[in-house]
Amino acid sequence: MTSLKKTIIFTSLVITSFSSFAAQQLTEQQAKGLQSFKSITIRGAFYTDSDYVMAMSRAADKEGAASFYITTTNISPSNDTLRIVYAKLYKADALKSEEQAESLRKFEGIYEYPKSKAIRLEPFNIVRIRGYFPNEYDINQAIAKEASTKGAYAYYIDSRSELGSNIQVAAYLFKKDAPERKLQPEDAIPYDSEAGQQALAKGGDAAMLVEKPGYYSPSAFNEKFYADKFNNKVKVIDQTTHKAATSVTTSASTSQFTTVTTEPQRIVRYTVTLPDKRKIQELNDATAVKMVAFDTIKFRGYYVTDQEISYQAGKRAIDAGAKYYHIARIAHDSNGPNITVFVDLYR
Repeated sequence: MTSLKKTIIFTSLVITSFSSFAAQQLTEQQAKGLQSFKSITIRGAFYTDSDYVMAMSRAADKEGAASFYITTTNISPSNDTLRIVYAKLYKADALKSEEQAESLRKFEGIYEYPKSKAIRLEPFNIVRIRGYFPNEYDINQAIAKEASTKGAYAYYIDSRSELGSNIQVAAYLFKKDAPERKLQPEDAIPYDSEAGQQALAKGGDAAMLVEKPGYYSPSAFNEKFYADKFNNKVKVIDQTTHKAATSVTTSASTSQFTTVTTEPQRIVRYTVTLPDKRKIQELNDATAVKMVAFDTIKFRGYYVTDQEISYQAGKRAIDAGAKYYHIARIAHDSNGPNITVFVDLYR
């Protein structure tokens, strides 16, 4: 969903535009692994994204930086072309960021991973159990026991749902040396969009910007994908004696093991759903900057929350025949609470 103040811009837009400057823009992934030596701010009337990226490059160059990463931009309420841009600066020999020592919980000798860690690793199995678990501790104990029998080093509980008095839980299991998952970049172009198909047809570096087959969503696991991959079934924990000593195994579905599809797992984007069930997805700034809009619309009104703005933008985008939309700019009235929203439309 859009934010009124935060914008993240990636390198692909303007790398050729300011190649004459020494300081180069980094992607979020590149900056994440480096230690910044300084943070700076610039202000100015910037009419396009490339304008303030080039201005930041010049400012970073004066500070002796080899590269920079733009963290946020703020738009002035009184002048929608006036922006305040924030960035972190990096030396050419910037040190690698050291991961902080993790404090992980243990159950039955098995570590519990937080989502931020688990989502980056490839699980070797999935555990799905159903039973009566009166509290969080009992759920973790039951999952950890199953994980232990399968030789897991760690687990991550991804989902749980109530089925009467019982709870069904799905957890992913990891080896100590679990490989990194191949994640879709957050700014990947939707493969079913007009821009995505054109980039794939062009091939080379352009095709690398599109959602890729065999790569995973960076924000969510796909339970069906892994359940099919590991031919997994739900284990029902018999709690008649309030112990997990006796159990039976039942199929979670009537389907047998099937070949895992190679269709790209879609990035989980903010989605607007209308009462008639029509849907549309909102693109973030970094993705939209790689695509060409077929039209731009605007509307004006008083909206209190980001959700209201996104819903109104999505509704109008659907009516205009768009498959994706991006809120490009929000201008605040100088006299009164109303705003004007500019929305780019994509097929």
